[in-house]
Amino acid sequence: MHKVALGLDLPDPEWVQLLRTEVDVKRRSIAAVARDIGMPRPSLSMLLSGTYPAGLDKVSAKFAAVVISKFRGQVLCPHLRKGIGIDVCKGHALAPMKMSAPDELKFWAACRACPLNPITQTKKEA
Repeated sequence: MHKVALGLDLPDPEWVQLLRTEVDVKRRSIAAVARDIGMPRPSLSMLLSGTYPAGLDKVSAKFAAVVISKFRGQVLCPHLRKGIGIDVCKGHALAPMKMSAPDELKFWAACRACPLNPITQTKKEA
């Protein structure tokens, strides 16, 4: 759980839960997990104990995609704000524009602008 400015306890984001699983369930050391994701060990320790001093949005921006990729083998979809398989990501990237549903049109547009879009990344590499 982490606290927000209003003093509410909110559930941890998916990527923090993955870190907790690595440490608590898989019994890996905080130092080893921190090394895997490129985070300083004290920062990971504070994050897991709920005492991380910076805003969760800043640390999420830097480490969420790395954690999702490393420990789940997925990409962090910025539109859905959760990890999805690369095949699912590619399916969304290849999907035709759907004008009949506003939510699907927003998803289509977000996918086209996404820096993780596997179709546009392939074109940049070529």
